[in-house]
Amino acid sequence: MEQLTLTVLVATMNEEASIEECVRRIFGVYPDLCEVLVIDGGSDRTREIVLRLCEEFSRLRYLRNDNDRGKGHATKTGIATAEADVMVEIDADLQFLPEEIPKLIAPILEGRADVCLGSRFARQSTHHDHSLLRSCGNMVTSLYASVLYCHRMTDVLAGMSAWTRHTIESINLVSDNYSYEVEIPVKALRAGLRVADVPVTTEPRKGGRSNVRVVRSGLAILRDITLFRLGLR
Repeated sequence: MEQLTLTVLVATMNEEASIEECVRRIFGVYPDLCEVLVIDGGSDRTREIVLRLCEEFSRLRYLRNDNDRGKGHATKTGIATAEADVMVEIDADLQFLPEEIPKLIAPILEGRADVCLGSRFARQSTHHDHSLLRSCGNMVTSLYASVLYCHRMTDVLAGMSAWTRHTIESINLVSDNYSYEVEIPVKALRAGLRVADVPVTTEPRKGGRSNVRVVRSGLAILRDITLFRLGLR
């Protein structure tokens, strides 16, 4: 079997409305040498849809995450199973575009970065219909992390990001909640690795609903950023 070049992690929580299109668009970009892992903690028809697609796409795998403790937990489940040396996570709701994965991972493949964050707020990014509260919260969180780690990051809560196997093995990823999104880049910086922002396009989600409790999650993430900086997590 040929060596895989990329693993795409898709964590889902009741995303039956968009998961088929998401999978098809990923394989449309990478028909060969890419595996897609759908990590499912929901209760809708996602499992049925993905298992049917597995008959069409030999590189697609369905991972049932029965004890789902949050998106970070689902991502760790996927990482433990991933086979490629470069990993990408992308949301199943198609707010981020699978067609931009090549742009996202280019700095890694060119040897310029170890972690790439798909930024909604960098120059040249394009976004539509963002919640003002969530956008302001993301920017405040990114500014706080940038100051603490002396490295400018415009979107540490990116729903589309990439990293190398070496990176993920160099850090102790512990978060089960949304804090994992910032934990990966900040712990990479602590380990002396390189983190880059990549401007991306975002669109309104296709079906489903967000599971993020903005204020509660935001406060937990700010707490955890501080704990990561102090080496307490």
